[in-house]
Amino acid sequence: MISYTGEECLACGQKFGDKDDIVVCPVCGTPYHRSCYKEKGECINHALHESGGSWMAESVQKKKTTDYIKTICPECSVLNPEDAENCINCGTPLKERDCEKIDFSDEKVTFTKVDLAEKYYGMDPQEVMDEDSGVTIGDMADYVRINRFYYMIAFRRLKESTVKMSVNFSAFLFPEYYCAARKMYGAGLLILLFRNIIMIPFLLEWLADSGSAGFAFHALSQYAAAHAFSTTVVNITKAVDIALKVCFGLFANELYFQHTLDTLKRLRKVSPTHLKYKQLAGQCGGISIMGILTMMLVEFLIVALIMLVLTILSQ
Repeated sequence: MISYTGEECLACGQKFGDKDDIVVCPVCGTPYHRSCYKEKGECINHALHESGGSWMAESVQKKKTTDYIKTICPECSVLNPEDAENCINCGTPLKERDCEKIDFSDEKVTFTKVDLAEKYYGMDPQEVMDEDSGVTIGDMADYVRINRFYYMIAFRRLKESTVKMSVNFSAFLFPEYYCAARKMYGAGLLILLFRNIIMIPFLLEWLADSGSAGFAFHALSQYAAAHAFSTTVVNITKAVDIALKVCFGLFANELYFQHTLDTLKRLRKVSPTHLKYKQLAGQCGGISIMGILTMMLVEFLIVALIMLVLTILSQ
């Protein structure tokens, strides 16, 4: 049976005692002293009647309102009850910190509950990948973003094994563009320059063959034919290019693992809170379409420069 002791009669404003004779509205459940209800002749809680709601005790209303407000832990970003003294996940004292709060009763606030088991594919996001910095597999997954399942497995294997090789087909097929996509711009640029330089013998051979087929730039074709490398050299450069792609396809995951780890270490140092660190990890990671387009432009300019130099030399 519901106890109304301590609650307030809407008609007279007095609080109910243990022995008071109390009646409730059959429609909305608002309690009254029997004498007050008879005096009014009806329930006067018109707001509830119009909204179709039901009366709730003050303590229940307060608890429900409190449940709407959550405190974000500044270290692990977990949502805690508003009055929590310590984080329910990592134990960080919350009362001593300037913590961000979210009021989910606000219609402008949207929140999607994410199942960590689903987000991290059943792996423990708190698994430490680097003892010195404290970077976790969850941090690395948040940084990778795209195709995180593949990389979470690959990174764990690389951490636990002495063998640093693993297969990455996209890195094998497009090494420089893979680097650009994963924001390893320095490595991508070096690979691009090296591949274009070692392919010069093949380019000269192609220009020489184009001349015999009626290529429009006859002088350039003649120059290429006169300075063409031997077939052996051309084949060697092709083999070197293939070997480079194979090696990169085998060690790209290790390179990306170290790149991700180094980036997250830097972000941890510059981030004032764990929440900011997680935000930066998501912003700085992922795939860069602009990086791919920029690498394509750089490759076009390098090839154009090589052709320009050969054209000048052929004059």
